[in-house]
Amino acid sequence: MRTRPLASILEATCDAILDLTLFPSVLEADSNGAYVLGVMGEDALRTRSRGPYTPENLPSEVVSTIRFAALRWSVKPERPEFTIEGGGRWPRLLMVLPHSKVSIRFVVPEDAPPIPQPAPHNAGPGGDIRLALEFVVRTLDATRMRTGKEPPLSLRLGFPEDPDYDSKVASVPDEWADLILPVIPTIQLDRRRCSRGQRKAHDDAVRTVAYTGQTIDPLGRHGFTTWLGSARVQDPH
Repeated sequence: MRTRPLASILEATCDAILDLTLFPSVLEADSNGAYVLGVMGEDALRTRSRGPYTPENLPSEVVSTIRFAALRWSVKPERPEFTIEGGGRWPRLLMVLPHSKVSIRFVVPEDAPPIPQPAPHNAGPGGDIRLALEFVVRTLDATRMRTGKEPPLSLRLGFPEDPDYDSKVASVPDEWADLILPVIPTIQLDRRRCSRGQRKAHDDAVRTVAYTGQTIDPLGRHGFTTWLGSARVQDPH
């Protein structure tokens, strides 16, 4: 499989999340590509379809999502490829950006993982996830500038429960409570394929590109954790 620099793949992933207004319920990435899963938008879900699906009876949610995504991509040079997946209980849409090596699967809410979704007016968590990904991109770029090569890492987005959720909700007015998620969007880095020198170079890059006042805390024997808004980046290994 042809690979691309992970930094380039993550930049394309951030662009897709922003342009498609996606909150990623699943996100996995390495130098082979990125996979994102998100829930279809409210506009696409106003009309719900019923199977069985055929070429003459395509799911309306998917057709609406294709139109939305194609319009968003109409000014971009890369043409997305769409595959309607209607063989299961719920309709799905797979959108592939072949050059960028990014795959996005859109699902209906009933088919999504049991991860709390932000309220429609709450763009904060999704924006913080993008900030966290962009931070990883900067660390990869800084490592490559120093060593001439990206470290061979991969990443996965997780949503562990926030142990401080109740106290956070209690500290804000009731009308703001839905702005706080009961989970912590966490970009988990896997650097176990990195040599000791590659890990050290990446550690140095993490400290170098951190914003003023951004804390980099030790985690485990060789790992670290840092926060970008309500999201965090960490290597627990």
